[in-house]
Amino acid sequence: MNIMDEKWKVLIDQFERTGYTPQDVQRIVHFYDVMMATDKRLKMLYEEDENEHLDTD
Repeated sequence: MNIMDEKWKVLIDQFERTGYTPQDVQRIVHFYDVMMATDKRLKMLYEEDENEHLDTD
């Protein structure tokens, strides 16, 4: 098991102890995944834009 899996396991345990339902935890994890994918895509677009800007100079 990698470090991120361990971190997720600890975080989910904390959510459950706090009173979140399994559906709440699922929504939180899904939201995190969507945000990470969006962030990754925005970084790629920014790098592409930077590369285009450098190519035109």
